[in-house]
Amino acid sequence: MFGLEFVTKINKRISGIPVNMRKKYLILISSAFLVGILITVLFYEYVVDISTVIRPEANTVEKTNHLKKPICYVGVISRYPPNIIFNGYQPIIDYLNQNEKYHFELKLSTSYSETVDQLINGKISIAFFGSLLYINAHKQYGIVPILKPLNEDHKPFFRSILFTRNNSGINTTEDLTGKKIALPSQESFSGNWLIKYELKKIGVSEKNLTEIKNFPFHQNVIFQVINGNYDVGVVKDKVFKDYKNRDLKLVAYSEPVPGSPIVAAKDYDSGVIETIKSLLLKIDLTKPYYQKLVKNWDEEFIYGFVEANDSDYNLIRKYSGTN
Repeated sequence: MFGLEFVTKINKRISGIPVNMRKKYLILISSAFLVGILITVLFYEYVVDISTVIRPEANTVEKTNHLKKPICYVGVISRYPPNIIFNGYQPIIDYLNQNEKYHFELKLSTSYSETVDQLINGKISIAFFGSLLYINAHKQYGIVPILKPLNEDHKPFFRSILFTRNNSGINTTEDLTGKKIALPSQESFSGNWLIKYELKKIGVSEKNLTEIKNFPFHQNVIFQVINGNYDVGVVKDKVFKDYKNRDLKLVAYSEPVPGSPIVAAKDYDSGVIETIKSLLLKIDLTKPYYQKLVKNWDEEFIYGFVEANDSDYNLIRKYSGTN
């Protein structure tokens, strides 16, 4: 419809132009149209490129101040879509930038493994990891945990949740035979817990299931189940909480497992790490200042942090069979 209207308008305009000039006029209009398309395509590629650094606009004073500080990049695994990551993690970066020594900036990635590569190659100083990804990266590259988040009970644990639609007729894990299951990344704990641990306890194997599929983001899993494409899904507890009012119900959940750690390479810069730790460990939700501060943070981190040690993740090793 738009193309037809465009051609009609052009025909009206050139009807009054001498014949010998029409060809030049049409070439000029066509060239301008093609340039517009090219600019649109390049702009689209730019805004969907999540592998680059995200630099929010700062005021003049902030720009002047951070130019005096060394820049430290903070990585985040791609467990959520980039817009959700930015909305929840950038406020944390803004808080970290209250320090006097370093300027922190987010650097996203397109996969869990890309964040690992960024860390071991020195492209980022620290990263928000997943628990399963951590134990594998620690074994292979010596990556170390720095901090882990607290939950709403002020304990450093989370659970993976098996869920379904309210009207699915699925009430326990014994009802999963012949069903289709949606999971998050294969590199996440939630992407492995049900199949590799929970179902084995009741004697259900992958061949008893109609389909198992991993999706890039936890939110993908939620909507695959909501839309009826899959019978059940597994996500982190905090993601399920965000969508449980969408006619979803909990079927089963994992034991409490250690929260997703903030990690660093084994040869990390102690000055950077101590700066981050000092700021994040001082969060005290009994004080109004911090209650307001964390309001727009990703919900996983609004209750504060405690220090993390490698031995904290032995339960993950038990689940994954890497003890």
